[in-house]
This record gives sequence, structure tokens and C-alpha cells, in this order.
Amino acid sequence: VKALLVINIALALPFLFLYDAVPFLSAVHTALALDVTAWRELAPWLPVWQLATYGFLHSAHEPMHLLGNLIGLYFFGTWLESLLGTRRFLLVYMAGIVIPGLVQLVVALAFGQSLLVVGASGAVLLLVVAMAPLRPQAMVIVLFVPVRLWLVATVYVLLDLFGLVRGGGGAAHVVHLGGAALGFTLAKTGALWWDPWAAHAARKVARERQSALDDEARLDALLARVRKQGIAS
Repeated sequence: VKALLVINIALALPFLFLYDAVPFLSAVHTALALDVTAWRELAPWLPVWQLATYGFLHSAHEPMHLLGNLIGLYFFGTWLESLLGTRRFLLVYMAGIVIPGLVQLVVALAFGQSLLVVGASGAVLLLVVAMAPLRPQAMVIVLFVPVRLWLVATVYVLLDLFGLVRGGGGAAHVVHLGGAALGFTLAKTGALWWDPWAAHAARKVARERQSALDDEARLDALLARVRKQGIAS
């Protein structure tokens, strides 16, 4: 979480303070954001890096966008990382950027929309909604008022659903809802705890164990043949 906070802040500061003063920063921001128009016009040379980089950018003139995501990442990210460990947490967080971004891209292309999506909001909402099934009765302080975590997550999702139906506000509601859906699914199915590195190591150990058993079986068969048919066989 600390590393992600540093990366988000480091990438945000030039755009917050120098965006209007340095001309090429606008082009850099567009190149790293999830630019639906670019995906439509540049095919088949698709800017696939945008599915990851957009989640580390924020609106150039909206510091509150950055601050809100940093606060959510700090509190809910630290909470979830303490349960999952750093490696699994990073995998979940990156999934919360890439998969909702892909969903937003598909929807925007299907409906002919031209969007420029930035921000870690989808991944942060994944953290909130993933924690809700794990600690639904935990208390979260919202504007000095203690609220159950399940209610906080529900309100966030309902606000994005309302924004999506209303079709305004400029926010990438599909990204937010995609992150929320992914977080809930991972938590409820137990996939949140899946560690591909540990699974690979376990498969390797199992293969080695099976190979040793196969060697023993072949040796036993060979010795049995020697006993029955002689060494010449």
C-alpha cells in the first residue's frame, strides 16, 4: 500500500501543478489514460498499456479525486493487505484496475462512447466491497459518524448505480461498478485468497513427488521382471 501511495502521488503531482505550463504533459496524460477513441481508431495497434496505466493517473485539475482515492487506498488497502499479504494484495489490486478498465472499454466501444478514463476509483471500490463480506459488522467512521462497513459498501454501489442510470457527472461508473462486482465475487468465492505463485510451487512439488513415485514403480517392475525372467531379460 505504501508503494502504491507513493506511485500515485508521484504521477499526480506533475499533472496537478504543471499541466497547463508544460505543453507535452497533456499528450502524456492522454497516452497513459484509458482513451476509448484511441482503441477505436488505432486498431489493430492497440494501446494495451492503458489498461494498467490509467489506474495510476488522476484528473489534472481535480486534487480531490486523488485525495479521495488515496484515503480509500490507505485505510481499506492496509486493512486488506494485512489479511492477504503483500503478494496476493498486489495481484487483487491490479486486477481491480485491469478488469474493470476492460469492462468499461468494451461497454464504451459497444455504445460508441468517447471516454478518457483515469483514476484508481475502481480498484479502491474493489477494496471496500471485498472487505464488506469479510468484516460486514466492522465500524467505519464516516464524517465522525460510526457506520457498519456493509452499509458503507452498499451506499457506494448504489450511488454509482444511480450515476450510471442518470448518465451524468463525467465519472466512469462502469469502472466503479466493475471493481465493486469483482471485489464482491473474489470475497464470496474465496478467490481472494488464491496465490498463483504458491499454486505453481505446489504443482511443482506434486510433479516431483509423482515423478519419484513413477521411478519407484518402474524400478519395482524391473526387479520383478529380473526375478521372474532372469537378468538377461
